[in-house]
Amino acid sequence: MSKTVRGSCLCGAVSYAAERISDIVECHCAMCRKAAGGHAGFFFVAMRNEVSWEGEGKLTHYESSPGLIRSFCSRCGTAMTGANLKEPDDTIILSANALEGDVPARVIAQEFCASKATWFAGHDEAPEFDGPYPGWETLKP
Repeated sequence: MSKTVRGSCLCGAVSYAAERISDIVECHCAMCRKAAGGHAGFFFVAMRNEVSWEGEGKLTHYESSPGLIRSFCSRCGTAMTGANLKEPDDTIILSANALEGDVPARVIAQEFCASKATWFAGHDEAPEFDGPYPGWETLKP
């Protein structure tokens, strides 16, 4: 894709801008689910030399697998990258969960589907609301 895209963390301390991006892959593995804080992690690839960072010093890094590093905002915990090589190559995997605005990319694949969260099954039948769920006050176990 040829449109510069931007992403940022929840608190705004860290952001990236990527000149070009690939389409997006949805990952259901347990590590990506936990890193993203949801049912899946969503990631895309950019060329490392075409990505600029603001607040890069506020990133913290975690070696989630031998030789693979993930980066998060040290202030709010937002995942900013996927699992990149500890010894970087010319590409970087960025978190699509952090993207802002209209993005010229779409999800093209789902991986590690055998690891999907069981609670996620059947969510398409759940009612949708344009604002907050009106039943929060009545939710009880």
